[in-house]
Amino acid sequence: MEVSEALAKELEEAFRRSNTIIFRRGQALLAEMGISNPQFNTLLALYEFGPLTMGDLGKYLYTACSTATDLADRLEREGLVERIRDSKDRRIVRMHLLEKGRKIVEVILQERYRLLEEVLAECQPAEQQHIVNSLKGLIYKLEQADRTYPVNLENVQDLKKIFSHK
Repeated sequence: MEVSEALAKELEEAFRRSNTIIFRRGQALLAEMGISNPQFNTLLALYEFGPLTMGDLGKYLYTACSTATDLADRLEREGLVERIRDSKDRRIVRMHLLEKGRKIVEVILQERYRLLEEVLAECQPAEQQHIVNSLKGLIYKLEQADRTYPVNLENVQDLKKIFSHK
């Protein structure tokens, strides 16, 4: 089935605007707690996936292992995480989420849930379920496409050539 570029643009804008609203509201809470967005993303990764090595955390956050280590240092100093050596292989160190870190994630998530509950309360139950089902279906298709179709770097490479000649 053919999809118009206009529809793709409309959907991308809807996602971007929704994400901006949710991000902005979370930032207000994080600022009040003195937590940066990268620190929160680290806490969220540990909340979702459990204990992670620095390498695994770096992959999840799309950062270098050294950046993940710096984040771990700061979070550990704040009492939000702790590093624990693997009992079977002492070379492996995993970062574990502590109760204080878990509470921070839960506060942010609860605010997100509250906002979505307010928005969805304006919809009939059938419409609410339709929204959820449509988004789940879209996520599934996006995950498949992400695995199947590589990122098109051509435009970026062309732009880099233009900028490098100036």
